[in-house]
Amino acid sequence: MNAQTQSKIDELIDWIRSTTDVANGRGVVIPVSGGSDSALCFWLCAKALPRERVLAVFIGKELRCREWFERQGNVRFIPELGHDENIKHVELQRWAIMLSQSLECRGWLVGTRNRTEELLGTYSLASRLATYLPLFGLWKSEVMDLAAAVGVPMEIIESSQRADPSCGRPKQMADIPFGIVDLFLKVRQGEQPESSLQELPNATLDYLQSIYDRNQFKAHLPLCGPIPTRRDNDNL
Repeated sequence: MNAQTQSKIDELIDWIRSTTDVANGRGVVIPVSGGSDSALCFWLCAKALPRERVLAVFIGKELRCREWFERQGNVRFIPELGHDENIKHVELQRWAIMLSQSLECRGWLVGTRNRTEELLGTYSLASRLATYLPLFGLWKSEVMDLAAAVGVPMEIIESSQRADPSCGRPKQMADIPFGIVDLFLKVRQGEQPESSLQELPNATLDYLQSIYDRNQFKAHLPLCGPIPTRRDNDNL
């Protein structure tokens, strides 16, 4: 592991340790899916905190690389949700269960949203229930690099490169390398020049732009009403 990668890992572990200590030693509840983001997040929390303060929660029985997760720390399995073909309904139920688990444990409800998902808007509104986001400052390509560096199983890493509509990754999105998506967003954020995108197919750029534009409203949530204007005679 190179020094830059180790530095990123150490910084994340220190942040998790310091922020939970400020909250009177509160623990964390991490929804895990068997993907790279939740695996990395669980690993980081397990390294930062005592075992009893870290709980991974999985809905169902078939957790990918279950043995690896259980070596890292405590994993709780919740019975699989009833069959529902509506992905949005399943997502709502899933996050309601996770919130219930965090309240029961008096722990922070962890979200695994990264910077790529935040800027592109490819996260569900239900996932906004999570109020503790350790990976928020990492691009998806950085998440993948760190996951590989800390020993997340290749089966988990490779799963993140396959289509999974329930996780906001349809086939068309899965076909675009993470580095390309991150580059597109860096240009939109003014961190890279527009010329960086010249070699990309127009179809790819149009597709990413359509997702970016469609999800911009999420960046402004919640919408809050104005504070009423105070007049001198209000206090009379």
